[in-house]
Amino acid sequence: MKLTVVVENFADTPNVIAEYGLSMHIQDDRTQVLMDTGQGEALVPNMHALGIRPDKVDHLVLSHGHFDHTGGMQKFLLRSGNIPIWAHPDVEIAHTRARGGMNRFIGCHLNKDAFDFRPVTGLTEISDGIWAVEVPVDHRDPAFLSSTGHLVLPSGKEWVPDTFPDDISLVVKGDRGLSVVFGCAHAGTVNILEEVSLHFGTREFYSVIGGMHLGGSPAEFVEMVTGELVSRFSVAWWKPCHCSGIATAISLSRRSANVSWAGAGTSHEI
Repeated sequence: MKLTVVVENFADTPNVIAEYGLSMHIQDDRTQVLMDTGQGEALVPNMHALGIRPDKVDHLVLSHGHFDHTGGMQKFLLRSGNIPIWAHPDVEIAHTRARGGMNRFIGCHLNKDAFDFRPVTGLTEISDGIWAVEVPVDHRDPAFLSSTGHLVLPSGKEWVPDTFPDDISLVVKGDRGLSVVFGCAHAGTVNILEEVSLHFGTREFYSVIGGMHLGGSPAEFVEMVTGELVSRFSVAWWKPCHCSGIATAISLSRRSANVSWAGAGTSHEI
């Protein structure tokens, strides 16, 4: 099983474009899955540069409804055709950023009736060896949730904290074992791996790759979370990227020998 980072904040090879966002392509000899689409400028050029044909992708998975993960959806679907779109039923909720006295919509618009929309709840099989997993809000230990006070949802005339009920991750069974792929891990990295462990009966993973949503978090929180990750789970390779924060990669590196940033253009055998 091969995972290629198509869109990410940093370009790791000279032939791709960097963009704040995330998109990853997963394939074996039977299936191709695209998880997320970045903001929209880098996706298609990077797919062409990396030799990934949109019309050969079998499934699109949306990890959650933020613009930097769904913005390239329309451009991609124009080239892929009407393939299944997998996402949590709440993917269209009105994700909003509150800063400087202004509230800005940062979600996505998806006409579910126009596409082959397939809801993800609990553990949902995408294809043979690839699953999407939801961590219900009441399963999440708040001790492992990053502070996101500036991210809100409308509730009548009020604004309430965004709990990201639509956050999902992927579990991939490759030749080297199980790997977990985060979008932004809004459900909390520890909480997600605990949920995966419950479903699959293991705490051993070949790789954990993707956004960990620890960028900008207090150093004490980052140290606590990475400490829990390494002590609770056996992971051969940690591959943070996107919203993880460089401090998270450094903190993981102090605890585990195998840590590398998953920049755009990199491929990973999983």
